[in-house]
Amino acid sequence: MSPSPGLSAKPVIGYCDPWSVLPGEPVTFMVSTSDPTFEARVVRVRHGDQAPGGPGVRVTRVPNPADGTYPGADQPILPGSYLQGPPVTAEALRDGATFTAWVYPTRPDLGLQGLVTAWSDEGTGLGLFLEPGGRASLRHGERVVATTTDLRPREWAFVAATWDRTTGDARVTQWPQSTLPDDPATGSAHVTITAPPAFGPPLLLGGHVYQGGARGTYNGRLDTPRVYGRALGVEELVAARAGGTPVGLVADWDFVTHADSVVIRSRVPGGPDAIAVHHPAAGVPGHAWTGSEGAFFRAPDQFNALHFHTDDLEDAGWTPSFTVTMPEGTPSGVYAVQLRSASGEDVIPFFVRAATGLPKSPVVFLAPTMSYLAYANEHSAAEVHAENAAFDITAHFQAEDHYAMAVPVSGLYDRHPDGTGVWYSSWRKPIVSMRPSYHLPVARSAHQLSADLHIVDWLEEKEIAYDLVTDHDLHSEGADLLNPYRVVITGSHPEYWTERMLDALEAYLARGGRLVYMGANGFYWVTSVSPSRPHLIEVRRGRRGTASWRNEPGEDHHSTTGELGGLWRDRGRAPQRVAGVGMTAQGFGPARPYRRTPESRAPELAWIFDGVGDDEEIGTAGLVLGAAGGFEMDRADRALGTPVNATVLAVAAGFGDDYQHVVEEVTTSDSKQGGTVSPFVRADMVYVPRANGGAVFATGSIAFSGALSHNRYDNPASRIVENVLRRFVADTRTPALGRTTTAGDET
Repeated sequence: MSPSPGLSAKPVIGYCDPWSVLPGEPVTFMVSTSDPTFEARVVRVRHGDQAPGGPGVRVTRVPNPADGTYPGADQPILPGSYLQGPPVTAEALRDGATFTAWVYPTRPDLGLQGLVTAWSDEGTGLGLFLEPGGRASLRHGERVVATTTDLRPREWAFVAATWDRTTGDARVTQWPQSTLPDDPATGSAHVTITAPPAFGPPLLLGGHVYQGGARGTYNGRLDTPRVYGRALGVEELVAARAGGTPVGLVADWDFVTHADSVVIRSRVPGGPDAIAVHHPAAGVPGHAWTGSEGAFFRAPDQFNALHFHTDDLEDAGWTPSFTVTMPEGTPSGVYAVQLRSASGEDVIPFFVRAATGLPKSPVVFLAPTMSYLAYANEHSAAEVHAENAAFDITAHFQAEDHYAMAVPVSGLYDRHPDGTGVWYSSWRKPIVSMRPSYHLPVARSAHQLSADLHIVDWLEEKEIAYDLVTDHDLHSEGADLLNPYRVVITGSHPEYWTERMLDALEAYLARGGRLVYMGANGFYWVTSVSPSRPHLIEVRRGRRGTASWRNEPGEDHHSTTGELGGLWRDRGRAPQRVAGVGMTAQGFGPARPYRRTPESRAPELAWIFDGVGDDEEIGTAGLVLGAAGGFEMDRADRALGTPVNATVLAVAAGFGDDYQHVVEEVTTSDSKQGGTVSPFVRADMVYVPRANGGAVFATGSIAFSGALSHNRYDNPASRIVENVLRRFVADTRTPALGRTTTAGDET
């Protein structure tokens, strides 16, 4: 038997659950390998980027009772969303059966697709299907009756399959929702099958039983699927198509009230509930959507639909391989389990967090786990950039990238087979982009966790004690998690924030907390955590923003929480309000150093630049694109909320046209958005004093953290961050006020 797809790229692979634990709490690891055994050992991770000129891999062995050799098992990924009900019995359909649904097929070319089924490929049961190409069909055991015309992709149609036990009439019908006269996609077919089907398979929506197991195979939307315990006549089907409910309804489900629930409740008293597997997308318009309402919970009759995909994956469901429990007293930080088999290696990170209210340090590093999940296994963006890049992106693919392209483990930067964006991402799957040595191909450098380890490494090199918590901890516990700390340090790319996280950070700053924002493109996308599945996040891209896809009209509200998705700035919470700077430009060409502004020479700000010359460039070299300013960058802007007392300390500018002004601020197409001409293509380093002794320091660039270790950590970028951090920790008074500046008043 050949190994599962992806094991040729990663012969041993795994994931853990949960990501963040206190000492004494268990972390379960799931591992797949075609080798007979594998070894596991626990390490503390300080740095993983192997780029030339950097510190290299820096890990410390942490002996743990879980260290050892374990039996290997090839554990496949079985994706595809569907709903599963109980087995259908002959008694329930003793008078016959009718299956109906409104369907919106998005990839009818992808093989046999179950719509409403109680059927198995072993030749038992009954079901309503789309045949390859898009013809509606009824399958009765091994018999098939299908229409003769394919339904059109991305158009609604009402489909029905009936079987009359008395007469044996087996009929399938399809009616497009169309204004075309004599629409050729309308059709019906029937045969006579007097023998009853052999019941036993479970009721599935968006799938069918295949090789003994339930399988989601449908790409598209289902609206108001129903099961009747008798064969409806033609006039009754016409009435059902018009929204009526003929006699004999035995199954119907509410997709709106239970949009985030694992259990989808029946709307028929005593009818079967259904379990949502791999989280089909809810909160989507159905066939009756008029466009007059955009929120699914305010017009449930217009949104009683789900969107299924063959690659949806909420939980890989692998069998646990072993469990790690870190002992009491373990310092918080980034840890990992190193896996090794005869054929390969993997490293699975996890986080030991600090306990709420029990700080061990005045500094806390906030690991941006929401962003790690959003960027999980990103590969569609690399494929798009590969068509236009000035270099061969594929030459920078690692084994992890090949795995992500071979296996359906997509994150929020990818698209489904039907071209729609991926809205949900879960940590219950291998996330190969979250590895200490991972390089993002389009940037040819570390990104997310591997880039954030530049900061962790620098903290440890400078012997600055710190605690660690994660985004998910902050979302769960709020401002109480941050309040004991004098300083919060972000990661290099903290892009994805929930409302509870933003509320907590703003409350922390309002009471005098201090923030060192070590990156850019932060506080950008509205993010939700599923209340019923805390391992799952949701993002909808809305109408604008720098993104790899857009959701379609009527899809702007998150199904998990009901809140409006998109950019935080479009909900009145631009990043400049929190951090003094916000997203302004993006590119993957050479990064640039910063130069100080005249305002930075104010005597009251001299402490920030202690050891840095007035004309000395900041960040002339770095592990991310070669300098401190680059990749994605932020700017100050009074119109977007930068406080009037903010000081722009330094600016990285002079970029090429491979850097562009962000699309959300471009209202008319022109040729003046590139780095050679646009004043918005820059990175602003900003200092903002705040009330009650609080303050914010922002670097304004994702690439900045990659400059910290240059010249053995002795460089202007490193000195500035150290000066700021030590002052923020030591000074219990209000940090020196910056001067009012007009920088950022361009818009």
